[in-house]
Amino acid sequence: MKKLKVVSDTQFKQRPVLSSDLPRQEKVFVASGTEFDLAKADIVQNGHFKVTLAKPLGPAMQTDWYVYKPDARIYDTKVKLTVISDTLFKQRPVLSNQLSDREKVFVSNGTEYYLQSYLPAEGQHVRVAIANAFLGPENRTVWYAYKPDIRILGDTVTLTVVSDTLFKTSPQMASQLSNQEKVFVKNKTELELVKHEPAQANHVKLELAEPSFSNRSERIWYAYKPDIQIEGNEEDNQPKNETPPPKPSGPSIKLPGFQSSFYLSNSIIPGGHFTWGEATHGGSRIPVDRNVVYGIIRIARVMEEVRDRLGGRPLTINSWYRDPVTNRRVGGASRSRHLVGDAVDFVAPGIHPYDVYDRLNRWWGSRGGLASATVFTHIDTRGYYARWSYGF
Repeated sequence: MKKLKVVSDTQFKQRPVLSSDLPRQEKVFVASGTEFDLAKADIVQNGHFKVTLAKPLGPAMQTDWYVYKPDARIYDTKVKLTVISDTLFKQRPVLSNQLSDREKVFVSNGTEYYLQSYLPAEGQHVRVAIANAFLGPENRTVWYAYKPDIRILGDTVTLTVVSDTLFKTSPQMASQLSNQEKVFVKNKTELELVKHEPAQANHVKLELAEPSFSNRSERIWYAYKPDIQIEGNEEDNQPKNETPPPKPSGPSIKLPGFQSSFYLSNSIIPGGHFTWGEATHGGSRIPVDRNVVYGIIRIARVMEEVRDRLGGRPLTINSWYRDPVTNRRVGGASRSRHLVGDAVDFVAPGIHPYDVYDRLNRWWGSRGGLASATVFTHIDTRGYYARWSYGF
C-alpha cells in the first residue's frame, strides 16, 4: 500500500495553485507528521502531487486532493527494515569510532522503517533510503547500516531521471514522434517500476507500476538509456548461490553458429583468465543461439577488467550462462541477463562481496547492472545503469 507522510505543515487543496489563491472551502490544513493511506498518487504540474486518499478528509469529506511536493513524501510499504540488534546508523560506511556524533544515530533493537531503496556498501554495510522517517540532527533519510544488525524484507524497483528527458511510446527519435507519443519528464523525477529491459536504439523499455502522468493511462514507455538510473531488485529475482562449475567433462563443445569446436579448458579471450568451461558450467549448459555466444565473449572481456581492478587475484565463477530450464530452477529473474550470456556471478576470495560492489560501482557506471548478495557479486552488460541488492 502507498502512504503519504506530511513532512512540513501544509495545505491540502482542491486545485494545484498557491493556497493564498484559494478560498477557505477549497483547502484544509494538515500538520507535519500526519500520515495517510493512499488509493492513488500522481505527479502533476506546478510542483504538486495529486492524491486519492483511502479515507475522506475535510468538511466536504473529499478523497481527491493536491499537495505541494516539498511538503510531503509518498512511499510504498513493500520494503521493510527491522533492526535485530541495537546499532548505529551512520553517514559513512566506516567504524562508528571514526565518526563524529553528528554522523551517527543510535537505533534500538526492534525498530522498523519502510525503505524507498537499499544497496550494498563497503564494510558489510547497506545503504538505505528511509521513506517514513528523518533521523539525526540534520533530519537525514539516507544512512548506512551494518548488515548483521538489520533484516530487510521485500523488494521494489525505482527509476530516477538524471537529466530532463522524454518518455516515448516507441524507441525512436523524439522528432519522429507526435506530441501524443511522448511526454516530458523532469530531472530528478522518481517512479516505481514493475520491470525494465534493454530496447532498440539505446533505449530502455519500462513498465511503470501505475500511470504517472496527468491525463495519460500508459504504463509502457521507452526512455533514453543515459537519462535514467534504476535501483532495486525485481520480485522474481532471488537466485540460489550456485556452486562453481565442475571440471570439464569433455575436451570440447560445439557452439551454435560456429563451425569449429571450443575446448572447455581454453580461454574465451585469447590470453585471458576465463574459460569456456566456466562460462558453460563445465560444458553442461550449451548456448541456445549465436547471440548468447557473443554475450559470453562480451562479458568475458569485462571480467578481465574486473580481475585487474581487484588486484589481479583469481576470481571464482559461480554462475555465467544459464539456459532457461536452469534459470528457472535456480530462481533467476524471468528476464535475467544470464539467459543471454552477458552476466556473471562471481566471488573474489578475500574480499567481501559488498566491498567488491563498492570498488566496481563508479567504474562500471551506466555500462550495465551491478549487484551483490553476501556471498557473491553480479555484473552484466545490459547497457544502462541498474543497481540492486539481493537481500541475502
